[in-house]
Amino acid sequence: MPFLKNTWYVAASAGELDAPMVSRTICNQPIVLFRNSDGTPAAIHDRCPHRFVPLSMGKRVGDTIQCGYHGLAFDGTGACVDAPHDDDSQKARACIKGYAVAEKHKWIWIWMGEAADANPDLIPDFGFFDEEDTIACCQGYTHMKGNYQLISDNLLDLSHIHYLHPEVHQGSNFEDFTNKVKRDGDTVYSMLYRHHYHIDAAKRGMFGLGEGPEDVEGQGHSRWDVPGVLFVDTAFWDHGKTIDEGYRTPNAHLITPETETSSHYFWGSGRTYMLDVPQVTEMAAAVMKNVFETQDGPMIEAQQRDMGESTDFLNHKPIILKADAAGVMARRIMQQKIRAEAGETILQDAAE
Repeated sequence: MPFLKNTWYVAASAGELDAPMVSRTICNQPIVLFRNSDGTPAAIHDRCPHRFVPLSMGKRVGDTIQCGYHGLAFDGTGACVDAPHDDDSQKARACIKGYAVAEKHKWIWIWMGEAADANPDLIPDFGFFDEEDTIACCQGYTHMKGNYQLISDNLLDLSHIHYLHPEVHQGSNFEDFTNKVKRDGDTVYSMLYRHHYHIDAAKRGMFGLGEGPEDVEGQGHSRWDVPGVLFVDTAFWDHGKTIDEGYRTPNAHLITPETETSSHYFWGSGRTYMLDVPQVTEMAAAVMKNVFETQDGPMIEAQQRDMGESTDFLNHKPIILKADAAGVMARRIMQQKIRAEAGETILQDAAE
């Protein structure tokens, strides 16, 4: 199945662009990202039109990337600004594709369609990364050898936690929770209410809840947006109190297809407790990375191996369980949007 072009994908964390440039394949397209001297991010096709070598094998020269083979230089729009061995007429012929890029919520977002159609207001809200006075955050990256929609499936069905990550929810049973799924436009909500959730005394202390009962209220609400960016808002609080009197760990799971069968998994986690303890931030990042790379990742990659080069999971006629409702809904939305975009392209091409 083709990729949706007219949407925002995460291309990198903001901190990654501290490097001179970052090379990354997105939706089968080689992209090189960098910051201009004024701090604005840029992204262009990572391929010199002269000898077809990656521009990322070259070097930064001011606000351009100079090809390491013959010295052609390109700015952040993809325009060739220097062709040292030819006259200026060659510059116009040597231009490459530039992409619309936006920096928001500590992430670098890229629009894979026509840059003129890109609207940063369409980027989903992950504003908790900006609430530095009340939420401490970590960010990370994991590469997965699986289709990006398989990762969304995993995140929208939290019933797997009790089997794949049994240490996370010890003392609680998924059957005791209430899961409600709804669609609002192109957004899917999977609301998980964890009534009578078990938190032992050690975890209460760690999470800043103080002394109290081990039986609490909890939630694990997920919001999925096209093309596969999820906000998961986990929280726990004592019965009779409000969520604001408990603790929250908002999480971001930002999935970007590399190829049909491999994905960039950008993730971030926040917390409302022990904000000034960097060791806790480091520990949280290490735990998340370990979980994704040693538990979720191997399962998703095993799915992809069994499916081979196929990426249409539903075409394999899987057994659909009640907990799959949100994932199936998200897949249907992606299918509709990809087909609509492909149809628009066909009609536009025919008209031209």
